[in-house]
Amino acid sequence: MPTPTIPILIPRRFAIRLLHEAQIATTPFLSAVVADEAGGSVPNGWMPIVEGASVAEMQAMLRQHGKRVWALYRHRPELPNPPLAEDFADHPELLRLTASLAIKGVLQLRGWWSIDGAIVEQELDVEA
Repeated sequence: MPTPTIPILIPRRFAIRLLHEAQIATTPFLSAVVADEAGGSVPNGWMPIVEGASVAEMQAMLRQHGKRVWALYRHRPELPNPPLAEDFADHPELLRLTASLAIKGVLQLRGWWSIDGAIVEQELDVEA
């Protein structure tokens, strides 16, 4: 079970890259898998989810390159930041990352878990 009170470390350059992808997205809904090395715990790659592809298919593709799915990244600028319950219907055990506008209009990266049906925010620590 995830422990949202323990911050998850994300490399700064990687966080900036994910936020940049949200800024330049040409579709109203950006969806991607975030990957890490098969035995690691720090994200170091991402891949857009091809329309019609399942997370299981994306996992198989990543495995061929020695990586695994670390989280799902979703960005819907027209909806509030927390993911919807339906966002956890497929692979509820995976962390969800979202890009949202902070109070002063600056994009920020946020993390979310589904724990016992409740959507709980995960503290993220962007490494300097």
